[in-house]
Amino acid sequence: MTRKRLGTGDIRDLERAQVKPLNDNSVYLPNPTANPAVDRHKPIPSDQKARAFGLEPTSPKRLFDLPRGDAGAGQSVYRRIHAFYSMGVDSQAARTNFTKALAIITNRSSTKSPRYFHVSIYGFGIRRGAQFAGPQSGPLTIAEAQDRQFEQIYLNDAVQTPLTPRFIPSVFSAQARVMVHDESGQRFFDVDVIGNRSLSVYAWGVSVFLLVKPDGYEVDAENPDSNEILDSGFLGFEDDVVGARVVPVFTNRKENLQNRTISITIDTANPPGPIERIIPIPPGARRVQIFSNEPDPGAVPWLVQFWYGRAAGGTRPDLGIIDWEPGQSRTPIVDIVNSSAIAIQPRGPAPATGFTLVFEVES
Repeated sequence: MTRKRLGTGDIRDLERAQVKPLNDNSVYLPNPTANPAVDRHKPIPSDQKARAFGLEPTSPKRLFDLPRGDAGAGQSVYRRIHAFYSMGVDSQAARTNFTKALAIITNRSSTKSPRYFHVSIYGFGIRRGAQFAGPQSGPLTIAEAQDRQFEQIYLNDAVQTPLTPRFIPSVFSAQARVMVHDESGQRFFDVDVIGNRSLSVYAWGVSVFLLVKPDGYEVDAENPDSNEILDSGFLGFEDDVVGARVVPVFTNRKENLQNRTISITIDTANPPGPIERIIPIPPGARRVQIFSNEPDPGAVPWLVQFWYGRAAGGTRPDLGIIDWEPGQSRTPIVDIVNSSAIAIQPRGPAPATGFTLVFEVES
């Protein structure tokens, strides 16, 4: 009887069987009747490797695979830009719209399917009136802008006399444009950003642009000689340092509502005359209600307006009046327009009066 000769595969299987005991890296004797929970000879999945190092896997996961409380966030994409523009071409702030788009960031779905994107836009703005910056000026450096990123309550006189230290983060008054890629092909919507703004969209991808006034541009910090010198017009200049972040999530609103209260006491005898007191609007503010310790402040009257802060003197930086409730010491709750401050002005003789401004803020 002829013995069957071993082929190449048979020889390799025999060699593997001979060295298999040498490859057992366990510290215990194997149980011949039970397989180990983890096969140490197979490649470890990438998500298990990430969790072993205390990290969160960035690959897309199915909703039912997520641990409780996990938003299923993917990798965040973010970028910051520095924009410079003049606040207005004439003496009225409301005449010039934010029309020029500067691209900030784009993020797309890695799975080619629509999903939720959480978009955050944030930053601060520095305004310089024409009487301080001069008729022409270039942008501030990032370091100079960061040194001025807090605002104060001040008197709107010729030198803008400060009434408090700088304690409120200075909001920027530009706008943002969000481009959404979904079944519509491509659609846009514009939003006011008062210091920060967060929103969610459901799409294949999303892009964020900063909207500035027509002569605005993105500052090139690496080549300062290429930055254009602008004419202030009547109002002055604004430097905006703005960032945007786009992170894919499943379904989370990711917004917290809270109140921010600011108080001021106005004595019309010091200084005398109808001079506005300018109160900065805090970042993230969406609505405001103003209270007074006078029984009927509208009868004096005390004039309250949305204001374009740090504008040059003798201009029209007002952006709308906030009316008092008839016969009451408060205003209604009003939505904040795209402005950076609120001005309170006495229109006649009045005793020293205290005002409390309660802002509804989204973080």
